[in-house]
Amino acid sequence: MKALRVAGILVLGFLVAGLSAQSRPAPPRAAAVAKRETPPLVVLIVADQFRADYIQRYGSMWTKGLRRLIDSGAYFPMAAYPYSYTVTCAGHSTIGTGAFPHRHGMIGNEWYDRATRRTTTCTNDPAVTAVPYGGRPGVEKHSARWLTTTTFADELRAQSRTPAHVVSLSLKARSAIGMAGHGGDLVVWEEDAATWASSTAFASAPNPALEAWATAHPIDAQYGRVWDRLLPPDKYFFADSGLGEPATAEYPNVFPHAQTRPGGKVDQTFYDTWERTPFSDEMLADIAIATSGSLGKSAGTDMLAVSFSSLDLVGHRWGPTSHEVQDTLLRLDAQIGRLLDTLDARVGAGNYVVGFSADHGVAPIPEQMSAMGFDAGRIATAALNARVVDAWKSAAGDDSSPIASGGVNMYFTPSALATIRSNRTVRDAITTAALSAPGIAAAYWADELASRQSSDDAVQRAVLLSYVPDRSPDLILIPKQYWITAATGATHGTPILYDQRVPVILMGFGVKPGRYLTSVTPADIAPTFAYLAGITLPRAEGRVLAEAIR
Repeated sequence: MKALRVAGILVLGFLVAGLSAQSRPAPPRAAAVAKRETPPLVVLIVADQFRADYIQRYGSMWTKGLRRLIDSGAYFPMAAYPYSYTVTCAGHSTIGTGAFPHRHGMIGNEWYDRATRRTTTCTNDPAVTAVPYGGRPGVEKHSARWLTTTTFADELRAQSRTPAHVVSLSLKARSAIGMAGHGGDLVVWEEDAATWASSTAFASAPNPALEAWATAHPIDAQYGRVWDRLLPPDKYFFADSGLGEPATAEYPNVFPHAQTRPGGKVDQTFYDTWERTPFSDEMLADIAIATSGSLGKSAGTDMLAVSFSSLDLVGHRWGPTSHEVQDTLLRLDAQIGRLLDTLDARVGAGNYVVGFSADHGVAPIPEQMSAMGFDAGRIATAALNARVVDAWKSAAGDDSSPIASGGVNMYFTPSALATIRSNRTVRDAITTAALSAPGIAAAYWADELASRQSSDDAVQRAVLLSYVPDRSPDLILIPKQYWITAATGATHGTPILYDQRVPVILMGFGVKPGRYLTSVTPADIAPTFAYLAGITLPRAEGRVLAEAIR
């Protein structure tokens, strides 16, 4: 079924590319928006690591923005990513472009660069410099140089008859850039040292509105805040200190979480812990409200993109059943509600269109699954690498390590790879060794993938959608269900449904509310935005969600 779904996406994507604003019929709309053929504002909201089943599991607790999206929007509960490596950079780029990693190129948060023989992040660009805000230092260098296609935002700016303004915001550079693409009026993220920043890829100088805001509201002023549960403890599900939730002095596994340090002063650990609280989402919503006042006021279509990151940081630390995740969702509900209320006042309720999704889900903490009798655990990367090295030495008769970059995404040295490709005995020995490691379910060699496009192996088809020849690993290992690569807490990055399934919701201009049980992917959001805005996405693979268009 997944093969049919992907094929349908490709066919519909090409059909949509042939539409134009002149040829499509104008759907009937409410009187408040009847004067416009296109929305004045497109709003993309992404919640990092938001599992699809959080809506069923925790949705009864929400009363504001998330609840409004679910109740008043077109909700697709069966949405899922069809590719294998479900991580932040890949997900945001898929949402932003309407294409999958094999086409947009952002296969992961990082990969091994064979040319430099070093690991690179998906937004790393030594040719640019940071543009910091609020008088803080800026050192990180980010751009969309590795993105091999255009985003909806790129095409909106390129095809609009009047200037289209784009604002894209997140704690993470890979999130803000994945949504914005190669340009934008304001593309901003938070550097590790508590600096809001952009780069010369997007701006030559700080945006005045954000500069004033960042100067008046430094992250240091958050020192001393205490994160406690928003509701009484008995309103939360599961245990506050669940099995397998790691606990340290900086990150206790019970509430409250005080944002202080033993020395009584701000330091890097404070910045790290602050990011792992809903306070970072609150500040991001503040920035979105402070910098988007002029959007949606022109004759054309503008775009506001906001990716909230704290759910991911909290989920990695405490896991998907934790009170911390539940409280982060409660507070995210409030922040999205505050943002939507602001847009209602500025642009008018129903006059803008919203798309909501997530970049990936997350696996449960394996200790919790093991306690319930499931086969679950943590993959020991060092031991996995050692098995492969031992197999290489025995089969190839070479005492040097063949691994350039190890783990479940394994890259080999050029000389070792040449031997592996020419010697089936060596290749098979490495495959057998990798599959014998606890927690490994399947192994795929990159050089064999191209000849298996029509495989009946659903996982292999998912791997192909994540595969880019010059960037992807030489040996791709797939974990078993409930086995993860993180040494503590929880993580994601597999073709298993708890990582692939995320919500897709549309609301507002041109959208017909309801619950739609059709198979969709987050790649469908950008083509749907493009249809409503009257533009074409030349390389999109997603489809227009026609069933939800008025």
